[in-house]
Amino acid sequence: MTETPSKAKEILLKYRLCDRCLERLLTAGNHRGRGAQIKARLLEEARATLQASRDEALVLVKALAESGYVPAQAEALELGLQVEATFCPICLGRLTDEVIKTLVAESAKMVNGYEFEDFLVGALIPKHLASIEERIFSEFGLAESETLRKEVTREVGSRLEVVLNRPVNFTSPEMLILVDIFTGTVEARPAPLYVFGHYFKRQPNIPQTPWYCSSCWGAGCEKCGGLGRMYPDSVAEYIGEPSMRLAKAIGYKFHAAGREDVDVTVEEGGRPFIIELVMPRLRRISFDELKEAVRRSSDGRVEVDSLRLAARSDLDLLKESMESAVKRYRAVVRFERPIEGEALKKLEATLRGAVIEQHTPRRVIKRRGDRLRRKRVALITSRLLDDFTVELNIEAEGGLYVKELIHGDEGRTEPNVAEILNNSPLSINLKFLGVSKTIQHVK
Repeated sequence: MTETPSKAKEILLKYRLCDRCLERLLTAGNHRGRGAQIKARLLEEARATLQASRDEALVLVKALAESGYVPAQAEALELGLQVEATFCPICLGRLTDEVIKTLVAESAKMVNGYEFEDFLVGALIPKHLASIEERIFSEFGLAESETLRKEVTREVGSRLEVVLNRPVNFTSPEMLILVDIFTGTVEARPAPLYVFGHYFKRQPNIPQTPWYCSSCWGAGCEKCGGLGRMYPDSVAEYIGEPSMRLAKAIGYKFHAAGREDVDVTVEEGGRPFIIELVMPRLRRISFDELKEAVRRSSDGRVEVDSLRLAARSDLDLLKESMESAVKRYRAVVRFERPIEGEALKKLEATLRGAVIEQHTPRRVIKRRGDRLRRKRVALITSRLLDDFTVELNIEAEGGLYVKELIHGDEGRTEPNVAEILNNSPLSINLKFLGVSKTIQHVK
């Protein structure tokens, strides 16, 4: 689309746009020099009409001169016009080759030392200037005009492709470069690095994430012995901190497929997790080094395996899939009275495929809120270890509180093992064994 000079004249008489902003508004695509050409035609029109319509011609010459068009400034001087110095109302005179070159050079410096395969340029444009541009678009019906933000990102991006020898990626860039033509500053924002894996907790009494003291929330008090937390370590820290050091990141976020109680171990298949590394300098990290670093830092109490790179979309899949996942547990339960083999057969038959109605457990109701959950038990098998002790292997839908399934939580979980066996458990030693498959979610 190419608008006629009459449209440009209409715009310039109200808004003193620079050459590049004018050409961007009136032409589709990159037509460098088109703005100056349009202004040259308008200056010729003013000269041609000086005799017939002098006042109108002088107004046009003045508008062209105040827009920064040098030939019009010389013409205005000859005509004795008083010209006021103005800046382009959209770019404030900052959309120049010199500014673009400076931003490209500064961008190359800022990303030096980061590993990345591709990039995307973003432009910081003040809201009030963007609103002025939008107003001009609307006022003059410029539906196909290119925005200042798009031109800056296109100009800087195309030049950086050559300088960095890397392509622009518009969907999932590993590096985002934010430029500001008004301040001349550049910010490098590497995309997070996501690592997927399975973790194993070999010993109990390690929370999944830091467990801060509920009285002082980290400040340190008598209740927590001045530590600020109830446990000195966590699975997230044992995995996150070595990951952060290997990738030279500034921080991390730990995401897991559910969580186990602090006294529950994680064995066999492990629990799936994703570690999100914030602003990493390195994206090619050794998974063998990470596995060893986690094992070493935790003295073997926490280990990781099946490590691979992940994507941002995997975070949603991790959470969504766990809603209908079957998780496997092994519980060694000691009961108050002896257990008979026939009672265990009844237990297996009753709970196999059963839908469990479970109110939020009393132990977590203060921080979770009371609501009713319906979760399915896919399979349960039992093995008598001695007259009082039973090993239960349970496969159940994610979100089921397994300890409450066993002891009943004073009737808040129905049906439950204690009720079916008519026997109260004295102790429950629970292990999380991993995720096996998915089942239809129970509404």
